[in-house]
Amino acid sequence: MSDALPARGIAMLPPANDRLPRLRRPADFAGERAGAAPWCGPTVLATAAGLSYASACALLSRVAPQRYPAGQEIVTAWWRDLIGALDALGLAAEPRAVEGNPTLCQAVRQGLPEGWWLARVTDHFCLLDVARCGAARVFDNRLHAAPLSARAHGRRRVTHLARVPAPPGAG
Repeated sequence: MSDALPARGIAMLPPANDRLPRLRRPADFAGERAGAAPWCGPTVLATAAGLSYASACALLSRVAPQRYPAGQEIVTAWWRDLIGALDALGLAAEPRAVEGNPTLCQAVRQGLPEGWWLARVTDHFCLLDVARCGAARVFDNRLHAAPLSARAHGRRRVTHLARVPAPPGAG
């Protein structure tokens, strides 16, 4: 498989009325899926970009059509495709090297800078809002602003991190 990202500047912006004004909750995305739980990759992309779940899936299908055929459910997303989708929207994700094999709690305690972070942890994607004091809130397909803890993905091992702009509606 190629690690190539789509060319910068590809016109992939969704219609303006598809942008949502507030951080959506997992139940909002489940509502788009007739009550079924949303998958983590499209949910994190939708939250970070302020999109609907369906628009996030469509964007991933445009970024990597070989992995996500149009109209089919996206169960497993790839890190490079999430980064490419954000890039296609003009939302620069700044990858940060992960040293060692820290848990998510350890990564935050070891000085993950304040701001919004896209994280890939053991078989899962989530967004983190890291506060100046070193506390963090988790956003994913089941958690909305949950304090980072051992129960809220804190024991999972971090494999990838990227700083992302604050999501629309993050106020």
